[in-house]
Amino acid sequence: MFQADNIRFLEYNDFIITPFYLFIILIAALLYRNIALHDNPVRKYFITGMLAKIAGGIGVGIVYGFYYHSGDTFYYFYDSQTFNESLRHGLDLFFKLLLLPANTYTTATYDSTWWLTFFRDPSGWMADKIYGIVSIFSFHSYPVMAIVISVLSFTGAWALYKTFAGLYPNLYKELAYCILFVPSVFFWGSGVLKDSITFGCLGWITYCSYSIFFKKRKIVRNGLILLVTGYIALQVKAYIIISFLPALLFWIFLTFRRKIPNQFLRVVSGPAVFTISLVFGYLMVTRLGHEFTQFSLQNVLNTAQTFHEWHSFLAKNENASGYSLGLVDGTWQSIVKASPAAINVTLFRPYLWEAHSAIMLASALESTFILGFTLYIFWKNGFRRPLTTIINNPTIFFCVFFAITFAFSVGFTAYNFGALVRYKIPCIPFFLTGLVIINYITAQERKKLVADRLNRRPVFRMQSEEMDVISKQ
Repeated sequence: MFQADNIRFLEYNDFIITPFYLFIILIAALLYRNIALHDNPVRKYFITGMLAKIAGGIGVGIVYGFYYHSGDTFYYFYDSQTFNESLRHGLDLFFKLLLLPANTYTTATYDSTWWLTFFRDPSGWMADKIYGIVSIFSFHSYPVMAIVISVLSFTGAWALYKTFAGLYPNLYKELAYCILFVPSVFFWGSGVLKDSITFGCLGWITYCSYSIFFKKRKIVRNGLILLVTGYIALQVKAYIIISFLPALLFWIFLTFRRKIPNQFLRVVSGPAVFTISLVFGYLMVTRLGHEFTQFSLQNVLNTAQTFHEWHSFLAKNENASGYSLGLVDGTWQSIVKASPAAINVTLFRPYLWEAHSAIMLASALESTFILGFTLYIFWKNGFRRPLTTIINNPTIFFCVFFAITFAFSVGFTAYNFGALVRYKIPCIPFFLTGLVIINYITAQERKKLVADRLNRRPVFRMQSEEMDVISKQ
């Protein structure tokens, strides 16, 4: 009925089966909310948060289908049909495809893979496998696939929300807006795209890590979920794990550092863990470079340099949505010099005057709000108090450290604002969560200072009255 790049993504039968799937999902969600969350104040955000993700998933298909008339979302949908067709030949072929590495041709699987779009790309082929499984349970219907993957991604978002809402129950409302209702996150992180998979995995990784290392709760179950979601995220977008693991190590260390009995060890352990995190990150990138050439340090630098040169040219000559970080020649010195601009472009751009389309205008409005909220916190508290709060609070440090590290990674390698609005969604909830907690803690500190001053005033007044009596005598 409707197609993009000769791929039919909307059939007449979709109008029949899509409402049916949506009805079943809503019934299941209502049962879960009423049973598992019946006395929890966060329950009121469960259904609305899930519906926001579903709307985002369907919206991605509408935007790519009727605005861009093309997009990776339809190629994933196109590739996923090979898993449906493989079942006609038996489970043996299905499992061979499921276990088949990317760009590997065999006699048994050649007819099922030679025509696929992402078969030669390891991360794209991993996404194909996930969408292939979803396609089987959705009768290879694009809108149903979009709904199912949106719900699966929402489970990760909800797990992330539960983690921080459990740590700061007084902020459950504010945290819901930071994690569940950020427009770019629930929109671009919900469709039939890699970003839906990785964002859902990141939420589960955070929740399971917190449950294992902090709460020590259901270690076996959470450990299995952590391994599966960590493996999927590593295969689909390895740089997310590379950015996340050092932040997680800091979160664990800073939380338990106070329990170290020896003061000298507490002092020296901080720089030691920082060094270990850097070495760990370097070794991980190096290891990935041996396994997958696209993750090697030299290829990352060369690719980033090529992106900057090409899209700077497009921005100047064809009015494209590219951006420039200045001169980046592939050396570490140029990378360090460009890092503030890379972080800024991820968190606070595009600016309003850089938006040249309706989609970019929506992204610019969101970026403007984040910039305004950040400036508001520092204007209200100065620079010293928020920075001190970040250093002294392990959870805030974890959120901000990951957000900044990830912001640099995608800001330095993304090629234009259109891609950046999707790539940056994993770090936005963490950054906003950090800001909300900073705002809450600094507000509590100000209230305490005011209360202390009020409590001291009668003492000062009584002392002055006593001095007057003595002087008169």
